[in-house]
Amino acid sequence: MNEQTATPSRLLRTTFAIIVILLVGGAGFAWEPVSRANVATDAVCGWCHVEREYNHDTRMSFTRIHPPAERLEKGVPERLKDRVPARCVDCHLPEGFVNTFYLYTHLVSITDLFGHFRDREGERSGDWIPLSAARAYRVRDKLLMHDSATCRSCHIEAEIVPESVRGQNAHKDALANHETCIECHANLVHRFVEVREMTAAAEEAEGDDEFDEFAAPEDGGETEETPAAEESGEEVL
Repeated sequence: MNEQTATPSRLLRTTFAIIVILLVGGAGFAWEPVSRANVATDAVCGWCHVEREYNHDTRMSFTRIHPPAERLEKGVPERLKDRVPARCVDCHLPEGFVNTFYLYTHLVSITDLFGHFRDREGERSGDWIPLSAARAYRVRDKLLMHDSATCRSCHIEAEIVPESVRGQNAHKDALANHETCIECHANLVHRFVEVREMTAAAEEAEGDDEFDEFAAPEDGGETEETPAAEESGEEVL
């Protein structure tokens, strides 16, 4: 009798376990794409963030479309058709299962609201930083920390060929020095905020082996003499 009743019970438990595994597994696979497509929308971001400040579609907005309109007219790669123009999530939320949790902690203000009203480090040094600048510095610091991960999710640095010679030289130096996108492209989209000067610690961390095509040759190489100055103080050309 016990054996007969145990079989259906075991079958029910097994069926229930399979259903739970399928549901949990399906939710895991859908977690990131569904969250990015249906939760992390520009409309949701606009609930808290002022649209005129951050939404390029708003009249007299301080934010510019990315990529710029003239770049869109030239066409974009097929792989980026569904990501043009860029949405808030494309630049501010790195891809990945774990990173998606940040979306929900941000929505309930755990990560950004409390304790971030001021740049406390700047205040301790005697500098007052406007809130708009403090927000920009926090985002730039995160991009520096993560090697501009969200930029690289669309752009492939080695394949970028700027139109100007100056831009081509800058990209060549950036590749040689392992520089990251945000170091140069800090004011592409939102309201202009001055680039914060590097601290002495950051400059020291950069090291002395940085490549510079305009640097003087090392000892033993020939150097050009610097033009002397006339007595009037003007440089001799």
